Amino acid sequence: MDAILETAEGPLGLAWTDRGFRTLAFLDGANPTGLPQGAPEWARQGAECIQSFLEGRGPLPADLPVDLEGLSPFRREVAELLRNTAPGDLLSYGEIAFRLGRPGAARAVGQAVKANALLLLVPCHRVVSATGEGGWSAFGSLERLRRLRALEAPDGKAWKT
Repeated sequence: MDAILETAEGPLGLAWTDRGFRTLAFLDGANPTGLPQGAPEWARQGAECIQSFLEGRGPLPADLPVDLEGLSPFRREVAELLRNTAPGDLLSYGEIAFRLGRPGAARAVGQAVKANALLLLVPCHRVVSATGEGGWSAFGSLERLRRLRALEAPDGKAWKT
């Protein structure tokens, strides 16, 4: 990790390349380091936006730079679809597969979502199984997942499926 930020949801690790954020992950129990002196300005601004979002002070900008290099074409498609999903919308794995023109690929979508290294920026918290919320090990707990969703709908409106 290039930095570990203290956030309202606990320590959040960040890594980046010259193209954008490469990793965002909750690191429960890690010691925050803050941003290093040489961090790019866009990373500093992005980190501030992320911290602000996690404190409930506004939406997370959808255009923060991410580096999707190295992802397979299918995983990149899944990531881009999720980045273009509106806050407050929930999609099932099957719906994502259908939208990508690959009906029947729900399990592959699930594997792509499970491998997502860019929590919040590739918003996998907007994905549910066909039978409900499912497991959310990437977030540490189902309660954290629910808090993140609530941050996107602070007016209390129900999430749309």
